[in-house]
Amino acid sequence: VPRRFTLRSALDCFLDFRIETIRRRSAFQLRRVKNRAHIVDGLLLALNVIDEVIEIIRSAPDQMTARVELMDPGNERLSLSREQADAVLRLQLGQLTRLNKGKLTDERKTLEASRKELEKLLSDDNAVRDLMRDEFENLKGTFGIPRRTKIEADEGELNDIDLIRNSRSVIVVTRGG
Repeated sequence: VPRRFTLRSALDCFLDFRIETIRRRSAFQLRRVKNRAHIVDGLLLALNVIDEVIEIIRSAPDQMTARVELMDPGNERLSLSREQADAVLRLQLGQLTRLNKGKLTDERKTLEASRKELEKLLSDDNAVRDLMRDEFENLKGTFGIPRRTKIEADEGELNDIDLIRNSRSVIVVTRGG
């Protein structure tokens, strides 16, 4: 049903829409960050016991058996989830031995910082408004250009003074003001 909006209510609807959009985007990004952090944790765990992981992969007749052995809950040092085991198996053995623990640790710290920021966006309205303000300023910087046309008074146009009706007025000034 068509509705008539005032400028204020139209802007309120737009801002509500932007808040919802930012929250949905943040929730999606948070899921991705958590999934990646889970995989990085598995890679770090596999890196700590790299010799055992290589032995499991080499001794397994096929990839399925290697995955099951990497996910074995009986192995206390190495009990990976399916996603973590798949990430380890996707790596070639050369990549597995060259994995840089420092890079993985830095990535884990970055993912943790991203997770905290995204959770803050999901829980704090002020953080969402600050992000919206920053996004609007970026849009203004990207697309904001000064007005190219000029509005000038035409010779036959009325000025503000022309709109005031001429009438006789009496002004009374007393000592009290």
